[in-house]
Amino acid sequence: MRQETKRLSSIIIAALILVGALVVYFEFIVPAYTNLEVVKGQEESEATLYSNEQQIASQVKGLLATYKNDTVSNQSVAMALPVGPDVSGALAQIYGIAANTGVAVQGTGVSIQAVQAVTPQAIASAAAAGSIVKPTGIVSFQVVGSGSYEAFKNFLKGLETNIRIFDVTAISLQPAPVSGTKTQAANQDMFNYTITVVTHYQAS
Repeated sequence: MRQETKRLSSIIIAALILVGALVVYFEFIVPAYTNLEVVKGQEESEATLYSNEQQIASQVKGLLATYKNDTVSNQSVAMALPVGPDVSGALAQIYGIAANTGVAVQGTGVSIQAVQAVTPQAIASAAAAGSIVKPTGIVSFQVVGSGSYEAFKNFLKGLETNIRIFDVTAISLQPAPVSGTKTQAANQDMFNYTITVVTHYQAS
């Protein structure tokens, strides 16, 4: 009986140990493992979120740099194609180019062409085509001056390469007479000329 009792006791103890192990496994280990998986998932999610935020920050920096570059470009465009006629600015540039090239400006005439009105239909059509362009007007300058032929060529070159867009549309060139003589003979290296220069401006 004692041997059987010992065996029974051993079986009961083993069963209790097994039940206890199962209880510990399901009550503690399984929840802890589940929590660990949740924590790992949260860490991976936070790492992914952090990586995405870094990418977004990098993209924002790139956009800011692009915006700054566009600001410079916009300033250049505003100088080349100003908002409004800016007649005084254009005249200052013309006189400055003339002074730098040795041309004596004797007079200027100004003619301003108003900006043409844009109809809503034209705006809608341009929007549909993806090409919205602000209306522009024209300012025409008639410049009367004198100088050598080389100065005249440099003056034209200065107009063509100026920051503000100048288009030379007409040129009248004549040899300048020599003053103080009876025959009024022509000076071979001095000319009188009239130049028509056109520039554009954006509607305000």
